[in-house]
Amino acid sequence: MLKKIKIPKQIAILLALAIALNIVRIFLFHTTSSLYMFWNILLAFVPFFISSVLLLYTSNGSEGQKGKDKITQPFFIVGFILWFLFLPNAPYVMTDFIHLGRMHVVPVMYDIFFFFSSAYVSLLLGLYSIQHIEKILLLRFTKRVVSIAIPVIILFASFGIYLGRFLRFNSWDLFTSHVPLLKAIWDVFTKSNDYINVYSYTILFFFFIYISYISFKSTNAK
Repeated sequence: MLKKIKIPKQIAILLALAIALNIVRIFLFHTTSSLYMFWNILLAFVPFFISSVLLLYTSNGSEGQKGKDKITQPFFIVGFILWFLFLPNAPYVMTDFIHLGRMHVVPVMYDIFFFFSSAYVSLLLGLYSIQHIEKILLLRFTKRVVSIAIPVIILFASFGIYLGRFLRFNSWDLFTSHVPLLKAIWDVFTKSNDYINVYSYTILFFFFIYISYISFKSTNAK
């Protein structure tokens, strides 16, 4: 099954570049401060892998037409939920620019290339992943339903980025620490005085990702 999953050439090249820049950064500047980026990129790959598996088990029906597919309903639901939970990890890497300039032993210009390549490949993984899910949904629902579902999914993913960057929660916390996570979300909307940041960052993430996805689709239309 792994051999059947196709990784786009630009993803492979950018992934190799991001990993190479990280390795060079470690040995050239004698710092391990960027090791976390390996983990972040791996997490960004998870939703791409899940959506690729789901797409692999889906028939090649025409987009926009509902039809039978090879994937069972329970498998699709479980896969979609896991994908939905891990999706924020892909565009989340963009927020790692917050670390830019903090390590004075590393030239800022070098880190600009390092962070950009890591963020770009992670964002592309997320965009390809969303496109996979859109293709699957188009086999099950009408274009109108899917045209509403995709922005809603991106909106929730944007809020997930906020939870990860500012409240430091992870995708798996819904299973391992669901009570603190749900309490934190409840407090954000009922007790927090930080409404401006919550809504502004979520909306900012949403528009950036959604516009990026629309542009991505238009340049990758087949």
